[in-house]
Amino acid sequence: MGKRVCNETGCPILIDGPGRCPQHQREAEVKRGSRQARGYGKDHDTERAKWKAILDRRPWPCARCDAHIMPGEPWHLDHSDDRTRYIGPSHALCNLSAAGKAAHK
Repeated sequence: MGKRVCNETGCPILIDGPGRCPQHQREAEVKRGSRQARGYGKDHDTERAKWKAILDRRPWPCARCDAHIMPGEPWHLDHSDDRTRYIGPSHALCNLSAAGKAAHK
């Protein structure tokens, strides 16, 4: 894959692959905030550990698409679109797709 221009508007720096140059990537991470600031603290870790123990043993239906998440398959602890409650485990792709759709409404 060849060089590409940084995704940040107006930045002329060429990088390997998609994304941002190192400076703009750091700025985006600072703006995003820590995982705790985004609501992923101790309660989230406890709930995720509970679901991990289940998903490591057997298939479980995805909260978004209802297809089974198989042991070893990437998954996220998903929350409602208004972020007020957990809805259970979702395929990683289902969760990221839902977030992308919500961001573009």
